[in-house]
Amino acid sequence: MLRLLPFHLTANIISAPLTLSFIETRHPVYGVILLIIIEILVLSYTFFIWFFQNTALSKKNFTIFTTLLGLCWASLPVIVFPNGSDQEQTLIAGDIVALIATSLSISPFFCGTVALATTMIVGCIVALFWAWLLQPDTLYVVLMMLLGIYAAFILGLGRAVSTLLQRYIITSLELEEQTEIVRLMLRRSDQSVGEWVWETDVSGRLTCNIPALEAIFQNTGNLSGKQFLTTLEEYVAAQAQWHHLAECIQSRLFFRDLIVSLRSTHSIRVFSLTGHPLFNNDEFTGYRGIGADITKDYALDQQASFRAAHDSLTGLPNRYSYEDFFRGALVRLSREHAPFALLALDLDKFKPINDTLGHAVGDLALIEISKRLQACVKNSDMLFRIGGDEMMLIHHHATLDSATDLATQLINEVARPLFIAETVIHCSISSGIALAPVAGSNESSLQEAADLALYEAKRQGGNTYRVFVPSYRAVADSRRDLIRDLREAIRTHSITLHYQPIINAQTRHLAGFEALARWTHPILGPIPPDRFIRLAEEAGLMHDLGVSLLAEACLTALSWPNDLWISVNISVEQLYHRNFIQEIKRILKETSYPPKRLQLEVIETIFMESDAATYGVLQELNILGIRIVLDDFGKGYSSLGYLRFFPFSKIKLDASFVRDMLSDSRSAAIVSAVIALAGDLGVAVTAEGVETEEYFYRLSSKGCTEVQGYLFGYAMPKERVSSFIEENCRKVPFFIQSTQPS
Repeated sequence: MLRLLPFHLTANIISAPLTLSFIETRHPVYGVILLIIIEILVLSYTFFIWFFQNTALSKKNFTIFTTLLGLCWASLPVIVFPNGSDQEQTLIAGDIVALIATSLSISPFFCGTVALATTMIVGCIVALFWAWLLQPDTLYVVLMMLLGIYAAFILGLGRAVSTLLQRYIITSLELEEQTEIVRLMLRRSDQSVGEWVWETDVSGRLTCNIPALEAIFQNTGNLSGKQFLTTLEEYVAAQAQWHHLAECIQSRLFFRDLIVSLRSTHSIRVFSLTGHPLFNNDEFTGYRGIGADITKDYALDQQASFRAAHDSLTGLPNRYSYEDFFRGALVRLSREHAPFALLALDLDKFKPINDTLGHAVGDLALIEISKRLQACVKNSDMLFRIGGDEMMLIHHHATLDSATDLATQLINEVARPLFIAETVIHCSISSGIALAPVAGSNESSLQEAADLALYEAKRQGGNTYRVFVPSYRAVADSRRDLIRDLREAIRTHSITLHYQPIINAQTRHLAGFEALARWTHPILGPIPPDRFIRLAEEAGLMHDLGVSLLAEACLTALSWPNDLWISVNISVEQLYHRNFIQEIKRILKETSYPPKRLQLEVIETIFMESDAATYGVLQELNILGIRIVLDDFGKGYSSLGYLRFFPFSKIKLDASFVRDMLSDSRSAAIVSAVIALAGDLGVAVTAEGVETEEYFYRLSSKGCTEVQGYLFGYAMPKERVSSFIEENCRKVPFFIQSTQPS
């Protein structure tokens, strides 16, 4: 408003003497009085604006000022126009019309525009009507009608301008507020309080000072120009955290809230780092991110994590802790050959206690029973409350005798009467025992064994235990002939590979190919991959088939450009084979294929159905430099715990979620959550089943790393891969003609 008002005031100051100089001969007294009043009004209001802005610009005062100013100018046509000469009438008409137009300059205060324009327009209409009375002429009537139209135009335009200017002012204020927030964050960074900005160049050297870190690295001086990762490595308190950060930066991945603990002089400080790679014309130029000292918040988070991992009623570890502890026991079983027993516990007929005595008494009974059970547990063992009156106990270094003795002790402790709220309560408990590795060596088999044993104990009346006894079931294979043909096909290398392209969703460059097995039976024709893969696993042929296909894939990919990788699926049977790692090393050596260009895809059920030795095998593959990809994420079991347990390089989002994401809000939410999860974990994510440009645009905008589907190409034989690479010039346009399925 202050920017526009000077123009309006200046127009009035200049117009007054110029206009009145032409009428002073016929109206000398009126002209002088009008000139003095207008000049006094304008100068007075200018004075108030300069010294008392808040008062001067109040709507009430401004409306009074514009009304008085409008009345002064409105008197000009009323007094001069009716009896004026043609020259005077023309001058007055032009002057008043121009002054009415200046009311638009004060439209931010629309009330002022209305007051000024309305008073002058009314004055003009009065003057025209008076002139018509003195000399009836249709010209005056036409002028009054035109003046009415002009008034409507000025007031309408003033309203529109007022609205637009108000929106502009509001937007400017919001922008200033956001800018101030950024300045505040940067100011806190400079003062080593809270957040701070970090940035590196293409070689990983810091391009700015970070006082918050320099205070910790007292002997390093100015950090600008020093290697970011190398400097952190000298003070890192947890090597695993640094390795994760290094892997993200070296792989040029976006990461968010990555925790790094650093040793200072007297304590360990915990920092949260967020960073994203910078690109200029697809050229990597460095990293930029934000760091924050979260030492206090981290301690609070640890307390919250403890509460999240423990049952609020009994204080026992809950189901989530049980799942993690169970997996850890399986890993020790594989690495250290440490047997353990899984005891499933369930209170007998506990529901009537809640129904007859109330849930409050039932809760007190659960608390007391939990204390009794916990007193029987050795330091190395762990008791968990799964939910309701169900509990699980993991007994380390177990034998059959130690497991049954422990179960007997637990049963006897619970059988002792409970005295709660002046009431004697008698409880009993049943237990099912599964010994590892006798009853199984993976989660599902052991859990099932313990549950079956518990069911048998319950069936016997409760207050007892049962040990799982495996029953062998003969599996009849009705497809014996097909398995025989499959064995022959493996021997003669009749099972071949086709290759489907995978595209970088952000740069739209070709990133690599996934190798997919194909078998055309001489009589039955093409056999679906899931069918003959399942047959190979049942017949024990999966290792030989996998080795043959892996060797073919590496040999084929060796002829591709050096930055293209090959992704090969591996099964549980392959990982379980004792010579799997040796075969991998042999293939890489014989084909001279770089391990860093090889990706091995495992499905999430591998952790639910395979032996715990799988973890060790995956770790060895990781050491070799081979990247591990978690395939079909979200299709079967929840894998969040496994993502935290093992550092996967990539996860592949199952095509079923991608296919439904545009029509189903739940699928869309899952897709967004998985992509966000991948960003938080610092791993890449590949979306399968991308068939249209709309899917691609949606996934790319969400931050998906890679895409795969018919939009970019069907699986093709190796003879067509080279031409595919050349035809697409390594960059895939959206209108690409997909190769036809083979």
